[in-house]
Amino acid sequence: MAVSSRDHEQSDDKAVILPARPNPATSDGNGHIAGVEMADTLIADENGVATTAPDPAVAALLEAPKDSLFRNRRFMSLWIAQAMSQTAQNTLNLSLVEYVGHLTKSSPTQTAIETVSFVLPGVLFSALAGVFVDRLNKRTILVATNLLRALIIPLLFFMDESSPGFVVPLIFLITFVFSTISQFFAPAESSMIPLLVPPEQLTKANSLFQLTYFAATFIGFSILAPILPTVIGPKNLFISLSILYVICTLLVWTLPNNIEKVETDQGDNTRQLLNSIWSDLREGLAFIWHDKLVRLAIVYLTTVQAVLFMLSSIGIPYVGSKGLGLPETAIIFILAPLSIGLGIGVVLINRFVNVRNRERYSLIATVAMGINIIGIGMVKVIAEAWVAIFSPGIPIGGWGLIGLMVTLSLTFGFEMAVLQIPALTVLQERSPKAIIGRVYAAYFTFSNLATILPILGVGALGDLFGLVPVFFLMGLCVLGIAYYAYRQQPT
Repeated sequence: MAVSSRDHEQSDDKAVILPARPNPATSDGNGHIAGVEMADTLIADENGVATTAPDPAVAALLEAPKDSLFRNRRFMSLWIAQAMSQTAQNTLNLSLVEYVGHLTKSSPTQTAIETVSFVLPGVLFSALAGVFVDRLNKRTILVATNLLRALIIPLLFFMDESSPGFVVPLIFLITFVFSTISQFFAPAESSMIPLLVPPEQLTKANSLFQLTYFAATFIGFSILAPILPTVIGPKNLFISLSILYVICTLLVWTLPNNIEKVETDQGDNTRQLLNSIWSDLREGLAFIWHDKLVRLAIVYLTTVQAVLFMLSSIGIPYVGSKGLGLPETAIIFILAPLSIGLGIGVVLINRFVNVRNRERYSLIATVAMGINIIGIGMVKVIAEAWVAIFSPGIPIGGWGLIGLMVTLSLTFGFEMAVLQIPALTVLQERSPKAIIGRVYAAYFTFSNLATILPILGVGALGDLFGLVPVFFLMGLCVLGIAYYAYRQQPT
């Protein structure tokens, strides 16, 4: 039984919302676990009626242990590998943006290109990766992707020994290759979960993976990436991350290699495969286009993603020499409060958002986000005016400036949660289960594609006109999206 990529995108169990992509663990409704080929054997029950039983080896794997996920050694190996690899990836992504900014004297254009380098593979390869995962051994993919990433990262160790004109494009290339490999790791990891746990534990397993995803994002993106390059230096950071991926390789090497059967259609060829992917994307896009609420939900989700990536690409230059004049490590005072605000929103949103009012709250959150982005740009103007009036000749800075950034970042994270969670719920509720995988594939492809030009645009405009006008423009664009959403609200 080969599992299609569209099956990977749906779940009959309730899972924590706010993922970068939906969790694929699922059952096919006939007692089989997605991704597991059950070798059926005829047996007779106590009434003498013939029935089927799974292969004993597979049954033993799914039966034990049932009492706790944390006693399932194979699952724990996969979970620890996920936590380590996700933390390493988030740390590396932002660290490389900082590193490029350091090499190019905080050029917004160059940091934007670096951001695009790890976003672009999601557009080009995410759908294709899911199809290949269905056709190849998942343990092999997990081992290969972790090992390749462990081998690629040390190349960065020698980057500062050459001129920036040579090093920076090479970093872009390494980032692109690294991110492309990661596209194959994620679906293989997710589709491995139902092979390692019994069906009654899938919800717990999926929730644990989603919780780990948020924790790894917070730790890697908001704490380790801003701090470690300064504390231990970029070279030691790259070596440390490479070691983490070696450990991940060893962890996934311990996973069983004989619990699935991979089938491929003999008539398949590359053209048929690409046609199938394109057909699925078109079907998903057609459904999105004809459902106003789903279309609006994807506009909201794409807005959140685009704004977040734009802030990642120009945030470090804005905090540093191109804006507030703080040390670049001060980006932690933006990213950490943002993550905390996001977490608060996740916890509180079910208390005040429901089916009847979620469109209204989403609209309010969009307006608030637009105003908030303009407010972030105004921090530099306010600080300079304060210094000019009360402390002429003294550089802007101090705890008052940091406190203002913390407040704006905290509220921005909360707005993200209020905007993103209801939108994801609408997408899940209104998408037919038969095509939900195609809808998600179309959403991810469209969202990643729609994000690239804004990232490059804010970088180029930041170099030409400065970053304060860019924040104003970003805020106005989000307010424009709010107006569009208002016009699309059901009457």
